[in-house]
Amino acid sequence: MQKSKLKSVMEKVFRKQNINSNIKIPIVNRDAQLIKRLILVVMIGFDEVLGKKGKLYFRLLCRLVDKPFNECLIAREYILVEMKTKDKLACRFTIINHLENCINAINRAIKVFNSSIEADESSIKNFVSENTIKKIKELNVSSIRNRVEHIDEDILENKFETGLFLDVNKDYSEICINNKCLAFVDLASIIKHYHNFVSEIFNNLPNRCENGVYYYDKK
Repeated sequence: MQKSKLKSVMEKVFRKQNINSNIKIPIVNRDAQLIKRLILVVMIGFDEVLGKKGKLYFRLLCRLVDKPFNECLIAREYILVEMKTKDKLACRFTIINHLENCINAINRAIKVFNSSIEADESSIKNFVSENTIKKIKELNVSSIRNRVEHIDEDILENKFETGLFLDVNKDYSEICINNKCLAFVDLASIIKHYHNFVSEIFNNLPNRCENGVYYYDKK
């Protein structure tokens, strides 16, 4: 199947509410890909108000927040195939690869977020509410991510106890590695909160520029 066609199919599957399915991955919706919104903002120059470093962090966040959504979307599609065919050998390693990419992208987004609200020449914190920043600071995937990155050390020290590395549990409700687990509902919540965080920045950017002056017209 062509990549564009597969992506279209996966988007439909990801949004569809399937009451009869036992899958525990919740539906995560987004109004649009952040990268697509970013292109217009960059072309016009509205992100200049974020500061020299702020606009770079913002552009990086758009890509890193889109990525876990896409990776989770693909993983979910393969999980649906695995559940239907009962063929773990055909799908499981592909599922693991996409979930690992998802976790890594979220972890990178967390690091960029922390830098973006603390760095000089970054005004990102002025474009989101204190409540949003507080919520984002509470999100963490480090226990899973650290085990993914340091699994070789666990093996060397005889601390690795499971058969596969990053894996999905039997009822498809959690991602686990060496007894460290993250529920799919929590993963979806993290992705959603980060998407909302970046969307809030977009919504508070100026929407008009005349003679070098930025305007924030009411929408």
